[in-house]
Amino acid sequence: MKRLLIIALALMIAGGAMAQDTFGLWRMVDGDYVNYIPAEEVTTPFTLFITLHDPSVFSVGGYEVGMAIPADMIILAATGPNGWTNFGDPTNQLVGFQTPVIIQTDMGVLGELQCLGLSMPAEASHISFGAANPPSIPDHDGPVIANGVNPDELLPCGYVNGSPDVFLYGGVVGTEAHTLSDVKALFE
Repeated sequence: MKRLLIIALALMIAGGAMAQDTFGLWRMVDGDYVNYIPAEEVTTPFTLFITLHDPSVFSVGGYEVGMAIPADMIILAATGPNGWTNFGDPTNQLVGFQTPVIIQTDMGVLGELQCLGLSMPAEASHISFGAANPPSIPDHDGPVIANGVNPDELLPCGYVNGSPDVFLYGGVVGTEAHTLSDVKALFE
């Protein structure tokens, strides 16, 4: 069973690694990006990073993403780089950058969320991404970026893990938890 899960994870990762313009949600723990927070840590303020992976453009002029967060979690502040302006709210981000964000690696940070859980969750749930309201691309139910060179060019985006459930909130993390570094190491 364990071998089957590892093969399924590798196939999911390989499919995501070949896709371009994918969004992720991470927090930093001991120098690694991880996509979970254990239940016992949710009542301590934590920072989440909205990331763009494998961009097909050199720079990003803006982005939009809708988020579904657990009922017992609040976003204290939402910020971003380069004259970041959010025309929506923390869970319905319609963001423009005064100066386009240059992405010179396979991942760039587009926004930060300062978060807090109001109570320790009884069970694990997910933070999920989807389309902003209203969506700039009506038939696309996911995040969107604007090309920094030509902001009129809108690009539909997917999810780095292949699922709109981008972050595990209040979960029990097993001994084989995965980090972004672990995933990248598979392809190096």
